[in-house]
Amino acid sequence: MSKANVLLVPYPCQSHINPMLQFAKRLASKGVPAALIVTRFIARTVRFYAGPVRVESISDGHDEGGLPSAASVDEYVERLESNGSASLAALIEEGHFTHVVYDSFMHWVARTARGLGLSAVPFSTQSCAASAVYYYVNSGLLDAPPPGDAGGRSEPFAGLPGLERWEFPSFVFHDASYPALTAPALAQFADRDAGDWVLVNSFDELEFEVLDGLKHHFKARAIGPCVPLPAVDDSVDVDCFTYGANLLSPEDTCIKWLDAKSPRSVVYVSFGSNASIGAAQMEELARGLLATGKPFLWVVRAGEEAQLPRHLLDAATASGDALVVRWSPQLDILAHRAVGCFVTHCGWNSTLEALGFGVPMVALPLWTDQPINARFIEEAWGAGVRARRDASAGVFPRGEIEQCVRAVMEDEDGRAASARAAARRLRDAARGVLAPGGSSDKKLGEFLEFACAVMDDGATESEPSPRDAARRWSEAARAAVAPGGSSDQNLEEFVNYLRASAGEK
Repeated sequence: MSKANVLLVPYPCQSHINPMLQFAKRLASKGVPAALIVTRFIARTVRFYAGPVRVESISDGHDEGGLPSAASVDEYVERLESNGSASLAALIEEGHFTHVVYDSFMHWVARTARGLGLSAVPFSTQSCAASAVYYYVNSGLLDAPPPGDAGGRSEPFAGLPGLERWEFPSFVFHDASYPALTAPALAQFADRDAGDWVLVNSFDELEFEVLDGLKHHFKARAIGPCVPLPAVDDSVDVDCFTYGANLLSPEDTCIKWLDAKSPRSVVYVSFGSNASIGAAQMEELARGLLATGKPFLWVVRAGEEAQLPRHLLDAATASGDALVVRWSPQLDILAHRAVGCFVTHCGWNSTLEALGFGVPMVALPLWTDQPINARFIEEAWGAGVRARRDASAGVFPRGEIEQCVRAVMEDEDGRAASARAAARRLRDAARGVLAPGGSSDKKLGEFLEFACAVMDDGATESEPSPRDAARRWSEAARAAVAPGGSSDQNLEEFVNYLRASAGEK
C-alpha cells in the first residue's frame, strides 16, 4: 500500500487553523506525514508548536500585514484566492504531497489541487447542523422563513429541527455581513456526490441524526472533536492544553487567579477571536455579571477595550471578584476546577471545547453558525441555556444574562444539575470517540484507507493512477503550447491562413 502525504489548507484565522492543525497532528500520530498551510504573514508573526506537523506558507497578497492591512474583507478574500492559488500550486509542485484536505470555505484550493492531479477533500470547521443547512439551502431542499415572519419556522428536514429565521447560519442570507463569504458558504459542498468525502469537525454521538441525513448526499464523516483533550481515563498528567498556535497572546495571570477560587464558582466569559459585541452589549453584560454576585473572568480583546465600561468594573476587579484580560489560555481555563459555566458566543470551537471539558454554557449567539449551535446546546444536548435577545434594543439584556447564569449555576435540583450532567456525559463521549476504537478514530482509519486506495487504484503500467494520469495530461498540455508543440504549430498554420486571406505576402 502506498503512503499518503497530506497537505492541509485552513482559512487563515484562528478558529479555522486550530481544528485543522489538531487534525494534522492526529494524522501524524497514525504515521501519515502532514503539513499545514498558513499565510506568510501568520508564519512570520506566530510561533507554532506543531510537533510532527510541518508548517508551510503561501501568499495571501498581504504578506506584510495580513487581513488587518486589507481594504476590506471582500478585497482580502479576492486576493487570498488570486495570490494563494498561484503560490499553493508552486508549493504542491515542489513537494511530494498526495492529498489536500482544504477548508470547505475555500473552493479554489480544490481546483488548484485537482488541476495538479491531487485528491482534494473538504474539511468543515463547522457543526454538522450548520454544514447541512448550507448544503440543503443551496440545493433547494430547505427554505428559511421569509423576512418578517415572526415565529415562523422551517420544516424539520433530514435530522434538522424546524428553525426560526434568526436561527439559520447568517451566511445563508445575501444581506448578511461580509457578503463576499455568502457564496462560498452556500457552495461549500456543491460539487460533492454520493461517493465523495467530506470531513466534519464533530462526532457521531453528538449529531448522529444530521449526519445520517447528509450521508445520503455525500460521504460525510465526523472525525472530531479536533480539540486537545485528556484521555478518557485522565491517566496522563497534562500541565496545559494547547493547539500549538496562538494568533493572540494569552495572559498568564488567569490560572493563578482561578487557583484562589472555589470549585465551580467562576463565570468564564469569552466571545472568541473575531466577534465584536459593541458598547451597549458590553454594558448590559457587565451589569448582568455583577448582578449574579459571582466571580467572573472576562476576555476582552485589545481592539474592544475602548468599549469596556470600566467604571462599572473597577470595584470588582480591585477586590479580586473579577478579572478582565485581553486573551486567555481557554483550554486550560475550561479544564480548571473553579470554572462553573461558560458565557459564550457559541463559535463551534468554543462549543466543542466546553463540551470536551464538561462545562455548562450560557449561549449568547451573534452571527454565522452561532445561533444554530446555541439551539442545539439548549434543546438537543441540554448542556446549557440560551439567552434571548431584546429585538428592539438589539442586545441581550442584563436581567436575561443574570437569570441564565443563575440557571446553570444555582438551581441544584433542576436546570443546573441537568446541564452539568449533560455536559459531563458529552465530555465523556467526546473523549471516548478519539480513543482507539472510538467512532472518530475509526472514521480517521477509514479516511486513511481511502487515501492510500486512491494512490494505489489502477497504478499499473497499462492503467495509471488518477494522479499520474492528471500529471501526464498536464505535461502534455504545456508541451502542446510550447514552441514547436502541436497547438503552437496549429496556431502558426492559422496565422498563415489569416495572412493569405488578407492578401499578405
